[in-house]
Amino acid sequence: MMTSLELMRALLATALAGSAAMAVVLALRGMVRRRLGASAAYLLWLAVPAALLAVLLPAPHMAVPPMTAIGTAMSNAATRTATGMSPVLPWSALLGATWLVGALATAAWLLRQQHRFARGLGRLRRRDDGLWQAQATTGLPAIIGLLPPRIVLPVDFEQRYTAQERRLVLLHERVHLRRGDIVVNALLAAMQCLYWFNPLVPLAVRRCREDQEFSCDERVIAGGGARRSYGNAMLKTGLVSSSLPVGCPWQGEHPLKERIAMLKHPVPGKKQWLAMVLLSAGLSSGLGLAAWAAQPLALPQVAAGAGAGSTAMQPATGETPDAPARMPGFAAMTPPRYPPSMHTGQVLLKVEVAADGTATRVTVDRSSGHDDLDEAAMAAARGWTFVPAYRNGSAVAGEVSVPVRFEMDAPSPGTGDAS
Repeated sequence: MMTSLELMRALLATALAGSAAMAVVLALRGMVRRRLGASAAYLLWLAVPAALLAVLLPAPHMAVPPMTAIGTAMSNAATRTATGMSPVLPWSALLGATWLVGALATAAWLLRQQHRFARGLGRLRRRDDGLWQAQATTGLPAIIGLLPPRIVLPVDFEQRYTAQERRLVLLHERVHLRRGDIVVNALLAAMQCLYWFNPLVPLAVRRCREDQEFSCDERVIAGGGARRSYGNAMLKTGLVSSSLPVGCPWQGEHPLKERIAMLKHPVPGKKQWLAMVLLSAGLSSGLGLAAWAAQPLALPQVAAGAGAGSTAMQPATGETPDAPARMPGFAAMTPPRYPPSMHTGQVLLKVEVAADGTATRVTVDRSSGHDDLDEAAMAAARGWTFVPAYRNGSAVAGEVSVPVRFEMDAPSPGTGDAS
């Protein structure tokens, strides 16, 4: 079960990845809609869940074989990583409680909007054609409910719209049903609850739902809908009096002027459809891969302790300690970031350690064959803190060789002693 600190870390990681994806989509949607159509702009939003899910996947792994003293070898049990030493911060429970209060408050606010919309419909009556008719007119037709979703018509549906307009309005709602847009809107509402603290989420949700409606209008026109009759139906529909978080109102809070203007645009052809699918797939996979690769590397958790037969770090003076030495190891170790190239290999670092445990000089003793791996390992090692060797009861400077292996699969703990 996740602790409150682990939950906060997961929320922060997914919020950062999601925010980056949302910013990219918000920047691209206008240009994509003009060039490839409204459906292409709607498909771009798949990049957001792709980025959110990517950071929840297992992170790239960096294997750290046992630290090797100059001229000797140490047991795996002599190494301690920062992963195994992370304390639980006392304020993590407070952060978790604050997030929970915000999430519940947001959920209550959305449920109130949903209930207010449903209450304004009055009593619903099932029609002979399987649709539902309300006692109200404002904001209808609409799809409401999730299990199962229902198309609800206004009380004056037959009187307000012509036969052709009624056909187009129902086609619009059935496109929403066929694509599962109501499920998408339910997920958007859940995202608002989870990330209530992210100021970018409300804007992204609003723009995503706008692109959803533009795309639905485009599909109706592509299916043979008469543009003039479709525009007239939009003008005859009253705006909703309240938001519908989980639902698809025919005329919601979407910009009516922009929706009507979109009707003048040509319907995308086969080449544009192919381009929009490739663009959406490429952007989603690219942002997902970038979010996954940007995670801190996962380190195997190794038990700490001084095993029998282990040796001390050789002092820089070259003298052999004549008193029992404290086992050297890592006091704090931040793993390097995996470079975007995804190369694999092993870097052998030579680290000069001062008596206070800080790394005073880091050099590559044996290259991995990839400059980016060498640089990533060196950059991380400069910030590591070591437990220094002791000579006659006093800490002394020394050198250690630290093999750092970059690989995509986690190694089995406790294997691979360095020689």
